[in-house]
Amino acid sequence: LKLVGLVAAWYAGNTLYNVYNKKATNMIHAHWFVACAQLVVGMIWSMVMWGSGMRKAPSLSASDIAACVPIGFFACVAHAGSVLAMGVGAVSFAQIVKACEPVFAAAIGLLVPPIDVKPILAYVMLIPIVGGVGLACIKEGKGVDINVTA
Repeated sequence: LKLVGLVAAWYAGNTLYNVYNKKATNMIHAHWFVACAQLVVGMIWSMVMWGSGMRKAPSLSASDIAACVPIGFFACVAHAGSVLAMGVGAVSFAQIVKACEPVFAAAIGLLVPPIDVKPILAYVMLIPIVGGVGLACIKEGKGVDINVTA
């Protein structure tokens, strides 16, 4: 029952995020700004949580931070891509971009050191995830052309 509640809360939060993100990007027509502002707010939130002691601050060496830089960069690119997708088409198009994030992460894991090879089943399971979201978006009837292209 707790798991069902958590999944429902995540789904509601995700839906609200998508709707308000679409409204914000349409209102100010500055998709990159919205994406960057969201990341800055996240960094400030993390610093407040660590500084107040509400969350334990990570203890990172210079080499740890250097190892995180490529991951952080690609996470920023993926986030910007999902925000930009909101401005390109329907919210359903953004869902396709979000569904592709695990594919993006898997590709980066195979291309960027340290190489992280997962079991083949993990890669095979990406197909129904992305395909299912794409099919659902096409059936929605909004932005069909752009959804088929995605």
